Amino acid sequence: MNKKQEIENSISYLTCVINVLKTKINQNDDYNVAYNRLLIKRAELRKKLNQTGAGAVISLFKDNLKCFKFGNSKEKLICDYFNSIKL
Repeated sequence: MNKKQEIENSISYLTCVINVLKTKINQNDDYNVAYNRLLIKRAELRKKLNQTGAGAVISLFKDNLKCFKFGNSKEKLICDYFNSIKL
């Protein structure tokens, strides 16, 4: 099994466990804590799955390009605010 398949299998397993715990959340605080931890773990695995392979390079560029300002955009950016403040 390759890395991508292992992550996909882990995600599907966590989804099944989360669905079971979802019905028991109100019964006990321990179930609620476990449910929240598993949701976080599943989100981390999904993010890792998105970053594996060639898609990682593309997503890295997309994230970094959002920081740059292109063209004559009239929209104000937070960096414009900080640039206007004189320290």
